[in-house]
Amino acid sequence: MTANATIQVAVAKAREGVVYSPKKGALCPVCGKRCPVVSSPKWDGDIKVRYHKCNNDKCIIHTTGVTVKSVQKDVSNQKDAHG
Repeated sequence: MTANATIQVAVAKAREGVVYSPKKGALCPVCGKRCPVVSSPKWDGDIKVRYHKCNNDKCIIHTTGVTVKSVQKDVSNQKDAHG
């Protein structure tokens, strides 16, 4: 894979988004390191979207300056699976 193709794949992964974990936060889709939040718009119903930056100097996401999108779903209003 060429360097340009590698960058395109990494950018696509970041824009596609990752699942936000209340415990672990958002992990970079390329290097797997935790990414700090840089923007956190308000909840939209039961969905929360956040934007993050990777701080790993060796990661292509960091070096390109691409923002990583994360999505969190509020499950507190869902009924227990057992009844």
